[in-house]
Amino acid sequence: MEKVYIYRKRSRQLHYAFVASLVILYLACIPLYFYFRLPLHKNLVNFFTFFVVATGIVSVLPAIFIKRKVFPVDTTKDPYWSYTATRRYFWLYVLCLVPFAFALLTFIAFASFQVLSAGFLVSLCGLILVRPKEEDIR
Repeated sequence: MEKVYIYRKRSRQLHYAFVASLVILYLACIPLYFYFRLPLHKNLVNFFTFFVVATGIVSVLPAIFIKRKVFPVDTTKDPYWSYTATRRYFWLYVLCLVPFAFALLTFIAFASFQVLSAGFLVSLCGLILVRPKEEDIR
């Protein structure tokens, strides 16, 4: 039981690391916007914003359903339960960060702060929805 308690603590730390890296990357892009901003057509910005939100729906909803399907991990049946749970958490978090990845690529190409903010919010909501819980490890 001691290992399960320690693992729960470590899984929360992994979640916080993903959230912190998302926030730090977003905050690092804010000063760059004022230097690289371009006049963009409103339709282009709206298209990319819609694309990022649609990507968020396509990636976050399956992550939620996958989490319900693959958790809880049983510590008595799986000898490598901590590896299994960490791997599942990691890929769920990566799946939730897909909208921000597309928004970041759009930001690099076109310097659209609206698209970057939409990707940040969608990815942050996804990370919050798939955060580790006590009942994920039995």
